[in-house]
Amino acid sequence: MPSPTTAAATSKKRTPDPSLAESKGAYGLLLIGIYWITEAFPIAVTAMIPIVLFPLMGVASEKKLATAYFSSASFILIGGMGCAIAIEKWNLHRRFALKVLLLIGSDVRRLMLGFMMATGGISMWISNTASAAMMIPIAQAVLVQLIQIRKRDKSLHIHESEESELEIIDNEKEHCDPEDEESATLSIEKDASDRFNFNELDLESKKLCKMISLCICYAASCGGIATLTGSGTNLVMKGHIDRISDGQSGLTFSSWFVFGFPVALLSLLCAWLVLQVFFLGVRQTFCCKKESGFGDVNKILLEEYQRLGPLSFSEKGTIGHFVLLLLLWFFQEPEVFTGWSSIFPKGYIGNGVPSLLVLCSLFIFPNGISKNSDDFMKHGHALLNWNITSAKMPWGTILLLGGGFALATVCETSGLSIWLADQMSVLSTLPLWLMALLVNLIASLATEVTSNVAITTILMPILTDLAIGIHVHPVYLLLPASISTSFAFMLPVATPPNTIVFSYGYLKVFDMVRVGFVLNLICVFIVTMAISTYGRIYFNLDEFPEWAIKTTGILNTTLVINETSPIPQLAI
Repeated sequence: MPSPTTAAATSKKRTPDPSLAESKGAYGLLLIGIYWITEAFPIAVTAMIPIVLFPLMGVASEKKLATAYFSSASFILIGGMGCAIAIEKWNLHRRFALKVLLLIGSDVRRLMLGFMMATGGISMWISNTASAAMMIPIAQAVLVQLIQIRKRDKSLHIHESEESELEIIDNEKEHCDPEDEESATLSIEKDASDRFNFNELDLESKKLCKMISLCICYAASCGGIATLTGSGTNLVMKGHIDRISDGQSGLTFSSWFVFGFPVALLSLLCAWLVLQVFFLGVRQTFCCKKESGFGDVNKILLEEYQRLGPLSFSEKGTIGHFVLLLLLWFFQEPEVFTGWSSIFPKGYIGNGVPSLLVLCSLFIFPNGISKNSDDFMKHGHALLNWNITSAKMPWGTILLLGGGFALATVCETSGLSIWLADQMSVLSTLPLWLMALLVNLIASLATEVTSNVAITTILMPILTDLAIGIHVHPVYLLLPASISTSFAFMLPVATPPNTIVFSYGYLKVFDMVRVGFVLNLICVFIVTMAISTYGRIYFNLDEFPEWAIKTTGILNTTLVINETSPIPQLAI
């Protein structure tokens, strides 16, 4: 394989050759893809290679590529993550999770649903990795208590099998004093504080540990689908389509939520049912029998929640900023009525403006009311400070996002995306819903072995030219494909939440593969049906958009289009 410098040297002082440009683009894309898959370099470092490689090869200028690294999507991510950092700093995510568990959890199935709703809800607003990392210790504490309850119930069951021992137990209960009851409770809690030996557990307890662990990482991935800022792949898709449509795609925070939230909710509920079928069995999944001993679990959760105390001034301030950001995003361009952004010149206000506005306010708003008027000015007690923000801000993800946009620019500039779309034109003979299903399945399986942001980055320009070539609204292919890259349920390396859960030692790779494969298929089908039904109506996908016709380079596509034929209907 020739080096980048050799390829660059041979291209000097030559008339640009379209086929040569495509080859150079393919070489660079393949090289960076291999680095992303093998992680020979850190993923964030690999994301910076385009700005070095492609100018040397004569494919794209440094100036053109550099502008891709900080786009509107990058600032949406920075603002959203800044708000998430404030939530983590003041422990609001833990308060929310414990409250949900207290409201829902009463047996294994409902407790698991509570974990999944809490994890998914948190993952909508902060990173999937952070939500999983925060929830798995809580799940661990609950698991320890559940194991202790199962051991206690098993021991009692053995004693109750003999009448004489049962009478002794009843007699002891009658003469038991409060101090003995208190010491027994303390003993349980003390045992619960110690981590159990997983290898010594019975089969049912092992299944319980696996099920609760998997529900955390699966819910984190599903929750990130619901909002525009929930996952980096969402922002990649948003940034790409805004760039090719000049901001006229109609895809906003509110429109993404309208489409993504039902998909996320259905995927989460399906994951909940699939986990029960695999680990509890069909009969127990659909029966209404309640297990005993969950009062002790609720007691622990209640104590943890009460330990947080009442809402502090800083927590209320953070909640206020979070709600303000959501309102600004939702009512910027709600489409049902005129949004607040209409008071400014058209195109001036994007989703990045409210993100950074709220982020700046977090650095100003005090974290408490001080009696000393000079105290705040002296110590700078704001809800956020730069040291914490810079330490927790995912700069690597921001670079990865920018590197993805740079690669998309190269694919379009070199004509590689058009060539690849031409190779995929065989799919155009299939019904549109089936073509989307295959594309989504490929995206879902590909992200099992490499970064979902990287896969989304590679697919976006290819699918754009494919959609335009067959005269289909690009959103019909781009939106579900970007969401499908979040369905990485099969391998520990597929996503950071999977890795975090796997590190606890309860799971084997086979456990994740057998459950994850089924869940991958179900979730890909859900998002395909969503875009083919209510998504088609909501985004008006039966009409080929004017901005797609004006997209640079589409008139040069080699795909065969019947210009006189009507726009195909996206019927399923």
